[in-house]
Amino acid sequence: MIKINKYEYLERICNMRKLTTRQSKIVQEINTHQSLTGKELSILLNCSVRTIQNEIMAINRSHKIIESSNKGYTLNTSAYEAIYQSSKYPQKDNEALKILLFSNSSIHIYDLADQLYVSITTLEKHLKTYQDILKEYSLSIIRNKGYLHIEGNEIYKRQLIKNLIINETQGSFINIESFSPYFDNIELSKTKSFLEKIIHDHDYSIDRVYANTLTVSLSVALYRMQTHHYIDSEIIYQCTKNSIEYKIATKILEYYKEKYQLTPTKNDIQYISSLIIGQIKPNDTVTNPIDSLLDTDFIQNIHNILKSAFRHYMLDIDFSDNIYSFSMHVDGLIKRSKAMQPAYNYAVRSLKSDHPFIYEVAVYIANNIKKAYNIQINDSEIGFICIYIGSLVENAIYRTQIYCFFLCENYHQVKQYLYNKLRKILPDTIQLIQGTFENLQNQSVDLVITTDNIVHLPIPVIEVSPFLTLADIDKINKVIANLTGLYTSMKASTLFFEFFQSDLFYICDDFQDKYEILDFLAKEMVHHKIADTNFPDSVKNREQLSSTCFSGKYAIPHAIELNANKTMVSVLISHKGIHWDQENIVNIVLMISVRREDRKRFIELYESMIQILENPYKLSRLTNVNSFDEFKTILLQQI
Repeated sequence: MIKINKYEYLERICNMRKLTTRQSKIVQEINTHQSLTGKELSILLNCSVRTIQNEIMAINRSHKIIESSNKGYTLNTSAYEAIYQSSKYPQKDNEALKILLFSNSSIHIYDLADQLYVSITTLEKHLKTYQDILKEYSLSIIRNKGYLHIEGNEIYKRQLIKNLIINETQGSFINIESFSPYFDNIELSKTKSFLEKIIHDHDYSIDRVYANTLTVSLSVALYRMQTHHYIDSEIIYQCTKNSIEYKIATKILEYYKEKYQLTPTKNDIQYISSLIIGQIKPNDTVTNPIDSLLDTDFIQNIHNILKSAFRHYMLDIDFSDNIYSFSMHVDGLIKRSKAMQPAYNYAVRSLKSDHPFIYEVAVYIANNIKKAYNIQINDSEIGFICIYIGSLVENAIYRTQIYCFFLCENYHQVKQYLYNKLRKILPDTIQLIQGTFENLQNQSVDLVITTDNIVHLPIPVIEVSPFLTLADIDKINKVIANLTGLYTSMKASTLFFEFFQSDLFYICDDFQDKYEILDFLAKEMVHHKIADTNFPDSVKNREQLSSTCFSGKYAIPHAIELNANKTMVSVLISHKGIHWDQENIVNIVLMISVRREDRKRFIELYESMIQILENPYKLSRLTNVNSFDEFKTILLQQI
């Protein structure tokens, strides 16, 4: 584990200062949105476009991580991972907490302040902010004559250390070496390879995402044991000595006992077993078929949970081919939850914003699993459920199609070549039709792609070369983007006049936290007879399952049950902003109530609102509105 001294700390601060605060913000915003124009960045950072251009030039002089095109600015992903991610942690705000956690003895507050190069006043502020974090792990900072140390169960200390590391390096699970700055005497790649070998030797395997998490968890445990911190209390989730997890844990500790001169206890073996539980699966599913590994009643319960969720959202889905693999996943999820070792999935943020309805179905499924098996399920685990059900739900959702007519003379097989190439590059929302000019006269289509020179058509016509160059593809993408934007605006206009009204529009800066807002908006809907008296509690319960905040800037809360008296959207604008989740400041809250008969419309309404608000230019302008009419004008404006 990293040992912090003054010289290393100063060097780290200098490394972080290679990017200014504004430059770091530019990189973070481009990474979040994938692509942004100079104008959009200037709005997000409240500066001029010229300032943005100058800052990006400065960033690229030393880092070369931002690329520019006619579509805007994007990140060079490999350069970003190699340079920016490695320089942004450890975070200064948690330095004192980590020093106290990693220390073998108490530290005097003056020595700690001196080590961090901060004043006592600043350090006291940091220590105060740690109270809520420590409380979650049943830990506390103990003071005795100016000396500080963290007191509590060793298991919870390890969990906190692991979570601090994972939270500071979020999104870095692709490469296990991204965690190496935290471990000065443990070779993570070798530790991971050793883990995978031991698991394989027992005829089991581990998925890559679980392998990296398990490697970090084991490395934290090894570090703690190297500094003589062993488990002195019983593990909540006990594995039998005949269990595969216990056998693997025993082999792991036998090896590291010799390597690091450790003296692990039986509780330490149980602890390592608890890290492995729910993370591995048998290699030979022929000798050990899934239906013999899982109880028939359990599989039926999971079947019923999926069936109930899909029926709830009026989705006609045949999941018979997926029930066994999903049941295996849920079995692992339950074991991980009971062992208090949840999986980590930092794709969850993009899943929420890119596939909001699928994520919502996953939340509903997670809630039913939670109630059925009396467990806790975090956002990452919901993200994995989202991935499992994603293709099933996506194929069941009807989405507005753009109909594209392909017209080409069939000389030297060019027609079939071009048609096949277009099928590969066009998104799923494009329905490609091919035929002759005579066929075109009788078709209702949105655009035409052709190798011929056609004029006087009332719809967009894209003329391409027989070889479909990059310039051709760029032209096609621009037209499709314009059509998509037009349809989004048309859809938004229809939805707005149907589901928004001025007496459910509020501008207020008086709320202290998100639950005050949820309570206010939900009770207003009850007052207007839009929802019944159970609605406020259902909205709060849904928020507790997984935050309804998107992109850290706006929130779309709603009830778990879709059984309101009327489908409506209530809007609250806070110019000052409300602390929603940790560092997220939300300025726009859209609370949705959904009538049972409108469940299919919920998909359209939910995804349309998110699509509109993910536009940073629109979001910035909506944040500053002062009336319902102004809100309506900006929301429906095509950009």
